[in-house]
Amino acid sequence: MKIKSFSTAIGLVLLGSTIYLPEIAQASAKPSTQVAQRRVVGSDIDSFTAYPVQRLDPGTELFFVLRGTPYSRATLTIPNAVQNLPMREVQPGVYEASYMIRQGDRISENTVVRANLQQGDRISSTRLQQPLVAGYSDRGFQSLSINRFSARSVQQLAPGTTLNFKLLGTPNATANFSIEGVAYNIPMREESNGVYTGEYTIRSQDYFPPAGAAVTASLQSGNQVIRSRLDRELIAGDDGSSNTAEIPLEIITPEENARVSGTVEVEGRSAPNATVNVNVQATSSVAGLFGFERNILERTIRADEQGKFSFAFKPTISLPGTRYEVNLSSSRGDRTSEETLVLFQN
Repeated sequence: MKIKSFSTAIGLVLLGSTIYLPEIAQASAKPSTQVAQRRVVGSDIDSFTAYPVQRLDPGTELFFVLRGTPYSRATLTIPNAVQNLPMREVQPGVYEASYMIRQGDRISENTVVRANLQQGDRISSTRLQQPLVAGYSDRGFQSLSINRFSARSVQQLAPGTTLNFKLLGTPNATANFSIEGVAYNIPMREESNGVYTGEYTIRSQDYFPPAGAAVTASLQSGNQVIRSRLDRELIAGDDGSSNTAEIPLEIITPEENARVSGTVEVEGRSAPNATVNVNVQATSSVAGLFGFERNILERTIRADEQGKFSFAFKPTISLPGTRYEVNLSSSRGDRTSEETLVLFQN
């Protein structure tokens, strides 16, 4: 699975996920019918993130990324520093801005940075839900992030079908998911460090509207809540080509969101003699640039007769906080499966 660049010139660091605080309103009951699901496009702010820096001294450059409604006007405000700083839309729905800390600015680890997104008369606002200083979370600020919210595709949304969901994000938090108009706030279990799973079995009275039911997950720690939409369709393609549930694919080590340094060794398990495509992408930011994305490794390996496989890569970027996304695609015959592992540079 290839990684798409978040910018026309350079990649963007993407540490955050969808921020959405209001509760979902309960939809009124409707007649039961099964229809294909279509993803619902949001019209607000999806995420607002920053690249953590080592210190908040004059001359340090802060870099921000906002994702939301495309073709809008985005601004950010840093109290005691800058008001309504314009953010540039580098691709539809992705806005960037940087700010160089000046003498006289009063910015601390507790500074609340806010962003606005305006389209016509509608204005959406949010606050940064992560620390500006790298490592500040270790001193009491729990920075929440959702790296991925996915589901196994099914052939039809029929009564008795079980939908399986998986969320990769900040460990030791509370996770749940909701299917708009069907079920709300279904708890997810933390199976391992930052890996949450949950399932829902469709009932005969459940209704999936023609416009598509939005499936979202939320992650909460203390009074912080972030949300993310499902990253794929629930229904398999009309040609039945989606068979991600038919072949096993598991990353054994390292754990999700682990901190790494030096050579990183990855071990996993799939079907015996399966072909495993590996792609490792690094995303980071440096002073004076909006960020960059670099391909670290791209190769094809084969699982052994027990389905085990392993590979290693050596990070070429030594910036603390660099995000490594390890994408695996396993196939045997016409069956495929995909997994993603997110790691961070020490």
